[in-house]
Amino acid sequence: MGILHRLSTLIKSNLNSTLDKMSDPGKQIDQLVVEMEETQKKARVEVQATLAVEKRQRQRCEALLKSAREWEERATRAVQAGDDGLAKEALKRKADVDAELKEAAVALEDQRAHVDELTAALKALDARVKEVKLRKGTIKAQARAQKSRESGTGSHSAFERFEQLSTGIDVKEAEVALDDELAAARHEDAASRDVEKRLDELGKSSDLDDRLAALKAKLEKKD
Repeated sequence: MGILHRLSTLIKSNLNSTLDKMSDPGKQIDQLVVEMEETQKKARVEVQATLAVEKRQRQRCEALLKSAREWEERATRAVQAGDDGLAKEALKRKADVDAELKEAAVALEDQRAHVDELTAALKALDARVKEVKLRKGTIKAQARAQKSRESGTGSHSAFERFEQLSTGIDVKEAEVALDDELAAARHEDAASRDVEKRLDELGKSSDLDDRLAALKAKLEKKD
């Protein structure tokens, strides 16, 4: 889950519970703000990277669409020239490009969703950091007043301290299991993809004949 999980942890965590675990809130709240700001920087870099990937994926889809159209035009010219063999070869190439385009389009939508989710999480974290910074003075005073005993934080980072409050090993394992179950339900697991690939290959031969017939019918209709 990476950066999104860490952002979510920071956004949803209970600040007061975290402060109760600090041995020196006066100093550690400042460090906590610094670490949260570092997370902001990393998240912005991640957003820029995902936007770049989305752009490349969109360009790839555009290039594949253009290629598919070109192969259909070539098949049309072959039919008009009376060369069915050449037309079928061109249609085969178009079918291959169409399949690649379909996969690229799905990947593009997934990437767009990831960009939207990450951008929203970053905005929420920005608001969270702003809130903490505005309340910092009051938080320090309240934490010192409520502190009745020492409680160390060890070498844990801000991420780890927040994660200890909101998640556990059992939750993480459940999330992994749920991801696997959802992938199988959506037929996106490795076994389902292999079956789909084999079925696609079985249908390619007859599909080319159908495509050629459809192209001829289209041309005859125009005439």
